Amino acid sequence: MTTKLIVLLICVSLHTVTYGFQCPGDGLFANPQDQHSFYQCTHGMYYLMQCPAGLVWNQQTQFCYWDTPKPPMNCDHGNQSNCREMTEWSMEGIPIVGSDRQFGDDGFHLGSPFGIYVDAERDNVYVADTENHRVQKFNLKAIGSSGVTVAGGNGPGNASNQLNMPMAVHVDRNENVYVSDVDNDRIQMWAKGATSGVTVAGGHGKGTAVNQIGACQGIFVHEETNALFISDFYNDRIVKWIPEKGEGIMVAGIGVGGSRANQLSGPRGIFVDKCETIYIADLWNNRIQKWKKGATEGITVAGGNGKGLAANQLNSPWDVELDQYGNIYVADTDNSRVLKFTPGATNGVLMANGMGWGTGSGQFREVYSIGLDKTGNLYVSESRNNRLQQFNINPGTNSC
Repeated sequence: MTTKLIVLLICVSLHTVTYGFQCPGDGLFANPQDQHSFYQCTHGMYYLMQCPAGLVWNQQTQFCYWDTPKPPMNCDHGNQSNCREMTEWSMEGIPIVGSDRQFGDDGFHLGSPFGIYVDAERDNVYVADTENHRVQKFNLKAIGSSGVTVAGGNGPGNASNQLNMPMAVHVDRNENVYVSDVDNDRIQMWAKGATSGVTVAGGHGKGTAVNQIGACQGIFVHEETNALFISDFYNDRIVKWIPEKGEGIMVAGIGVGGSRANQLSGPRGIFVDKCETIYIADLWNNRIQKWKKGATEGITVAGGNGKGLAANQLNSPWDVELDQYGNIYVADTDNSRVLKFTPGATNGVLMANGMGWGTGSGQFREVYSIGLDKTGNLYVSESRNNRLQQFNINPGTNSC
């Protein structure tokens, strides 16, 4: 029943009584005349329900999915010309929000922000405003303007219109906002314009079972399949959520923390490419791991040389991002810097925090989440400074 309720809340855009369909019983049934719609039958009454544009009804899974599967993508980034190999970024940061670094709960301030998501197509950035228990949306074309609350903002709690310590955020192509609601052990989805969310993963308390989440620190919605990937921090695993079953399957790690190639230790931010290769900020192992789809172990693509400040080392990385050329960007949290690793490189190049530890422009007091816009400008959240900074590409250094 829970699965069906989620389907109706997420997938339905039109709700009309129709005539001529024979209900086989209560439930959801395919429309034999139109694959883009389905029938809801309740106590002999039947209603025609429309899937969102571009989606088709799947009777077996009871969900609307993308239409014809797309052909396999070429995810070998090494075959592409890397026009950002020599790109440099300004070391002077521009505060997007929180320029006075003060903790606040109005539209111009943040309260210990952690995760961010840059919607490059619409020039928006979404911020998990953790201690304000909300998600804020800011327009990158209107820097200095007030943010808009798009999830939570009704105090800490477990009601459908509340969040409790949100840590990560992701937005899909339909502007649905997915939030890791950490202290409620669930993932909430807030449709565009909604005043409350629905639980799309977890919600069964903290634990190790396949239907439970242990403090999710990273989420990613795959742009091709709409699959939800979850970084299950306390359980040292990455799971791919199967909504029709209400549980996840483990796709990285073994559920036991460790430093071997098949293990993770405190996974935080994740990035999933078009071929479902997962890049993982493996916090306590001070490395970024790459797990190809179906792999039984990962490959270290950044760090993994012990905790340190050298160019081939990381210190508690919290987040990872990729661009279309295969460059890997790392939020190297306890080193208060952002590094870029070109494909195959063992040494990272400093992108941000050449200005040192502190509160000034271009300085950090630890960096937690990063994102890139469509031109390659960098965005960084700083929980301790209660702000979000933008670092622009230096003119003349970018050949893209």
